Amino acid sequence: MNQIWNRNRARTAGYDAFISYSHQWDRTLARAFQAQAQTLDRPWYRPRSLKIFRDETNLGATPHLWAEIENGLAGSRWLVLMACPAAAASPWVRREIRWWLENRSAKTILIAWTDGTLAWDRERRTFNWAATDALPGEELDGVFAEEPRWVDLRWLRWPEQISQADPRLLECVAEFVAPLTGKSKDELIGDHVRRHRTTVRWVRAVIAVLTLLLLLATTGGVVAYTQRNAARAQTLLAQSRQLVAEAVSITDTQPDLARQLLAQAYRMAPTAEAMGALINSYAIPRVIHAQGQAKAAVFSSRGVLAVVDDGVRLFDPVTLRQLAALNLPPRTATAAAFSPEGDLLAIGDSGGRIRIFDVVGERPRLLSTVHPAGEQTRFVQFTPRQELIVATEQGSAVLDIRAPAAPRPLAALPAGIVGVSPTGQLVVTREGHNVLRLWTSSGSGRFSPAATVTTPEEGWSDGRQYVAVSSNGQTLAFAGSDARTRIWDVTDPAHPILRPDLNQSGLSVDSVAFSPNEVTLATGAWDGVVGLWDISDPVRPRSGASLTGHTGSVDSLSFSSDGHTLASVGSDGAASEVNGSGPKNSTIRLWPVSGHERSSASVSLRVTGGFPPSFSPDGRLLATDWPAAIWRIDTDGAAPRKLSIVPGFQRSGQMAAFGPTGSLLVSGMPVVLWDVTDPARPRSLTAPATKVDSVEAIAFHPKHPLLATGGLSDEVMLWDISDPARPTHVSTLPGSRVESQALTFNSDGTLLATLDKDGGVMLWHVVQGTPPKPGERITINGARARSLAFRPHGRTLLVGDDKGAISTWEIPNHGGPTRLAASARHTGAIKGLAYHPGGTLAASGAEDGTIRLWNLADPTRPVELTALSGGGLYASATVAFSPDGHRMVAGSSHGVQVWNVDADEILRRLCTESPRITPTEWQQYLPDLDYDPPCA
Repeated sequence: MNQIWNRNRARTAGYDAFISYSHQWDRTLARAFQAQAQTLDRPWYRPRSLKIFRDETNLGATPHLWAEIENGLAGSRWLVLMACPAAAASPWVRREIRWWLENRSAKTILIAWTDGTLAWDRERRTFNWAATDALPGEELDGVFAEEPRWVDLRWLRWPEQISQADPRLLECVAEFVAPLTGKSKDELIGDHVRRHRTTVRWVRAVIAVLTLLLLLATTGGVVAYTQRNAARAQTLLAQSRQLVAEAVSITDTQPDLARQLLAQAYRMAPTAEAMGALINSYAIPRVIHAQGQAKAAVFSSRGVLAVVDDGVRLFDPVTLRQLAALNLPPRTATAAAFSPEGDLLAIGDSGGRIRIFDVVGERPRLLSTVHPAGEQTRFVQFTPRQELIVATEQGSAVLDIRAPAAPRPLAALPAGIVGVSPTGQLVVTREGHNVLRLWTSSGSGRFSPAATVTTPEEGWSDGRQYVAVSSNGQTLAFAGSDARTRIWDVTDPAHPILRPDLNQSGLSVDSVAFSPNEVTLATGAWDGVVGLWDISDPVRPRSGASLTGHTGSVDSLSFSSDGHTLASVGSDGAASEVNGSGPKNSTIRLWPVSGHERSSASVSLRVTGGFPPSFSPDGRLLATDWPAAIWRIDTDGAAPRKLSIVPGFQRSGQMAAFGPTGSLLVSGMPVVLWDVTDPARPRSLTAPATKVDSVEAIAFHPKHPLLATGGLSDEVMLWDISDPARPTHVSTLPGSRVESQALTFNSDGTLLATLDKDGGVMLWHVVQGTPPKPGERITINGARARSLAFRPHGRTLLVGDDKGAISTWEIPNHGGPTRLAASARHTGAIKGLAYHPGGTLAASGAEDGTIRLWNLADPTRPVELTALSGGGLYASATVAFSPDGHRMVAGSSHGVQVWNVDADEILRRLCTESPRITPTEWQQYLPDLDYDPPCA
């Protein structure tokens, strides 16, 4: 009964045509054909002229698919068959054809040829089925009494070809619509053209009226719209700045949330505050949530972090990805140490057992298990002599681990051991309540008493890291319960010398650790504060940064092998029980540090730099000057690698700069051109007879093989380096003077800027093949120019002076230079100056030790973005940007460090390093906005 009702409904609907087609090949074409056929011969006021059945537009979700298709066939007057090999093979198309031939005449079949081959056999009065593959032969063989008319639509394959103005498409569609409407093709096309012209006239008239009305309404509307947008923009700016302030205030206590707020702040409005906070965001600590109570977190020389909590897990400290988990009884591990090579990991447990693992490769392997002495391992320590020192509550021992699978005991140590030097030559034990005894080793595994030192109070007895010995074995630190850290010089262990105490606020110091270079000491307090101290001058130690992320006692501290990451363990995580009861689980925080300060630099090199660092054109190599070396600085997170040292007259260092091609490097003592196609093996190109004296500044012409060099006491010289083996002196610029970053060409090479001997700026006009001509001079009122940088595009010059101010100058093609703006944020001479390749960002380094980033998108309004945190003061730093604009590098006697300044890369890192902001947190900080997390 339902089927009969459906058929009656289809007949009532009265379709003009049914389209049979292959979904695989002709779906887009069928959709386009239906749309065009229904609009042909249609007045503008009617929705359509024909009713055409196509399954995608006329069928809903139904369990009776064929019944619905049969209804559509029954209600249609014509069958439009889209012929192609895919349709000929389709069982649905073939079934639709069979139904039509059983219930309708073959004369009502219209063929649209969309692909494949159609060939008619006139003698047999049917299709040549040996050649025809676009139609099903079983259904259509002998059906047509004479050759049928088909329309070639093979040219119409892509949606962009469909246009009502295309006469070819109009003619093809008319071929089908003519029999459906009973009109001739010419009549259809003529009516269509006339209706189109009439519609155009009506549309133009309506548009004219609406335009007049719109102009009347727009006058007031535009004003209101502009005011609304301005108010909205101001609101976003204010919210962005507020989020930055909120993020900065919680960077230590809630670092994950701080990252999310910074990402949202920049997303709302890329303000100077947001951009500055993004660039400095590398200083935000990263957090590993321990499983239970963590005892220690130690680094290997291979860049792996081992966390000892309810188990032992290995992490990549850069990405925080867990690399492996050791197979151990739960809650038994108490201490861990890596071998100097980083290939072995020793784990001590609560029963006094020591397990040694091979941790090279993806899966750590247990090599051996020993039980040398006592119970409850306090700590383990490898020595460079392939020994393992084990300390327990009841006794301690030295193991020979030259064969890690079969360690053997060498000697027993006194009970109560609390500290060992990394070399293993000095051991510290506790005797009584407030006495520490020093023991020295002769290298045979036997220790001899050297001296004792007295502490004001008893040390901790719960296994905390309250004693540390520097890596060179010359300094001993003791964490006291009176919030003081005592320091002894134990260069001569038999005669310890007490140094000034380090006084820290709070009730007690619970843990201490030395940096690998022995000049920084980290202390962890009972109130969760980690203090950094500069002890390079042990007589006058200086306090540095205070790291305030933990809320509970800091029980363990450990520096990475390069000294630029500090891991702290504190019991300030989530409650151990689901209901919130029980002790809190621990967190391990990884702090980026440099010396005794925090650092937002992503890369730190163990070199110093007075000359400007130089990137290769592809940004993957960096040339530094002290020593002159080439480094590989990749963007994949791998540690920097020193590829080679560039030979020079001074072994301590010299200026080095990459040329416009990555295969050329220039060094400066004396000036030599090097082939660095293989950066690991620089090859000198310059003959000894043509080497130039030492220089302080180097600049390459951007388009021609021209090199400018200058020294503090020498005038600027220009060299033709077409033949790198024999540089040819072109000219000397009389009266010119340079400093390390005060020699620069503009982007097209027509101008060269230098200093002059009176503290001004000289501009030289450079034309290929002729000596440079002196041009205009810039005078800095009340100051002397010290550094120069041309904007990458245009003729804007950035000048840094000896009073701490930067100024922007426009250099016109004709006429004198015009000062656009100035900003004095430094308090000393600016010796480092560089423009970002994009031309909107600049960096400055001054004698006051600060490195500042500037937004110079508008040269008439310099805006300071941030003062970079690089681990202390960078006095007279030189600066440079990578050619791709992703990184900025600064170098001084304090070191060479690299910052990421690409906003997109920083945002991706922030989102990777933090979980998505929760709806509750969003409501707290953005209550007026719908939940839309930035890292979704």
